[in-house]
Amino acid sequence: MKHPCAIVLLAASTISISAVVPAVTAFSNNNHRHRTTFGNGNANSNSNSNTLATRTTSNNYTKCQATNNNNDNGNDPNEAEAEAEATSTTKAGTGKGTMNPLRLAVLKLGLTELKWTSPLNYEKRIGTYSCSNCGTILFDSKGKYDSGSGWPSFWKSANDNDSDATATSAVEYKKEWDGRIECSCKTCKGHLGHAFPDGPRRIDLPEELLEGIPENDLKTSDPNNVYTRLPRYCINGASLKFQER
Repeated sequence: MKHPCAIVLLAASTISISAVVPAVTAFSNNNHRHRTTFGNGNANSNSNSNTLATRTTSNNYTKCQATNNNNDNGNDPNEAEAEAEATSTTKAGTGKGTMNPLRLAVLKLGLTELKWTSPLNYEKRIGTYSCSNCGTILFDSKGKYDSGSGWPSFWKSANDNDSDATATSAVEYKKEWDGRIECSCKTCKGHLGHAFPDGPRRIDLPEELLEGIPENDLKTSDPNNVYTRLPRYCINGASLKFQER
């Protein structure tokens, strides 16, 4: 015969187990349903994310493809700059300006380009040299010479008529703080370079060219003394454009 206390404990344990098992089962079912719902939520979220990423990628690809098509159609930035920089070299100066950084630095800020770097320093063809900003004709190959300075050099500026001693040019002059004479374009006021009194001697030049020196050119020599020197216009190549004649 079992002790009465043992019977009581056994009965209590049976009641407790009977009450706990349904509760555990319910919790397990709820937890399972919760995990199932969470899993479906992730799947839907991933699906939405993938769809959004696909659409974004597709849109970006479309934009990129459109950009490439535009470039293929001729919208090249280099071509646009070249077109914008094109000038008409007329005496009146009806050019469109320039977008070239070096030209702008010289013309607008007064920068001096490095010597021996301009192709115009070595130019030997017959033609005119115009302002690279406005297109006004400033110099002519008749007045160009090799000064050995490393910059394009001229002993006179250009005018409309070489045989007219009263003709004037489109180059203007201003004395700077250090005594140098600045040359600039009379039409657009762009900086060109400087003028010095150490140009070629009169005796070394053809007489017919000496008669066509513009009236407003610098007077550094004595017309009655063939050994006096004409001015040397030391000009930045970036400020000029050459047009073969």
